[in-house]
Amino acid sequence: MPQEIVPPRTKEHPQATSLGGTIRMRLPLSVKLNGIDNLIRSYMSEILTTAQVADELLRGVNGGSCIAWVGSGISKPLYGDWLSSITCLCEACGVVDFGESTREPTADDLLDKAEECKKANEAAYESTLAARYGKEFGITRIAYDWLLRAPFRAFITTNVDPLLSAAGEVVGSEALRYYPELPSTDIERCKKSIFYMHGHARPNGIANGHNLVFARSDFEKAYGPSGVVRQFVEQLLTNYPIVFWGCQLQEPGIRESLQRVRDMHAQMKEARDGFTPPLRFAVLPTIYARTKGKLDQETEAAEAAEADYFRAIDIKVLRYDPRDRENHWEIEEILRSLCDSSSKLAVGAGEAGPK
Repeated sequence: MPQEIVPPRTKEHPQATSLGGTIRMRLPLSVKLNGIDNLIRSYMSEILTTAQVADELLRGVNGGSCIAWVGSGISKPLYGDWLSSITCLCEACGVVDFGESTREPTADDLLDKAEECKKANEAAYESTLAARYGKEFGITRIAYDWLLRAPFRAFITTNVDPLLSAAGEVVGSEALRYYPELPSTDIERCKKSIFYMHGHARPNGIANGHNLVFARSDFEKAYGPSGVVRQFVEQLLTNYPIVFWGCQLQEPGIRESLQRVRDMHAQMKEARDGFTPPLRFAVLPTIYARTKGKLDQETEAAEAAEADYFRAIDIKVLRYDPRDRENHWEIEEILRSLCDSSSKLAVGAGEAGPK
């Protein structure tokens, strides 16, 4: 079994203070409740303790039908981020990368650059993805162990690395599916089924860079009108409560599916009295930072835009303040609390039932 990366034991964030059980950032005295400062206060999300995030999530998972949607944030400490992968592809395929641009590349920029690499040298493109995401580490992240033990019905991911599927083997996942075969019937039929929506870079234990949804043309095929990923995702979004872990949901195709399902739910509300869409949560870190004790306006604006985006697609954001912005060990703490709380509820329900 791979060695697990365990988060370090640390104290609460030194720049946070407890107010009524909720952790909120201290604002500098210079922040006044007028003009732009009042606007900032209005959009800044509550920052919750890890236990409070877990308690909120119980609303979604307690019915037994909730699905965990796993993004790249959990795998990042081992496999890196999207931008670093594009940089590797550019080098391997002989394509000019983004260079020293001061503007951070958007999801569309990254897809287009990946497409450029694929067209320049498809063999090098696939071998690079296989080497980067198909490798197997001797260590894993304990968050995956807690995630698979949490009371989720199924697990879906846009990642292509093997960390989730490896954790599934340990806890007895009964189905592993990956693009382009994504039968949603396995959600009800199999225990703790796992779906790799964008492909698996290590199928059957062998690194493989083929059939991975990574470049623009791949997304257009997977999320097009008859795309298998689009159909699969929209079934899930329509019918199941979902918790998004380590996801920004900015990829084209996913954005459009979220908008379509939101519109479908709005029609259902109009047609059926009492209709309530499935709960959806996104567990996210704070974005805003501090410069010389003051809140940085650029990162404030980024958090405001992110909050507006998730609000528009009916996803409730649960924010925590990370002690370590590279590893986000709070994810482990949240999942452990979620497992502990759900176990206590299950025991309580058993004790309350007939003997």
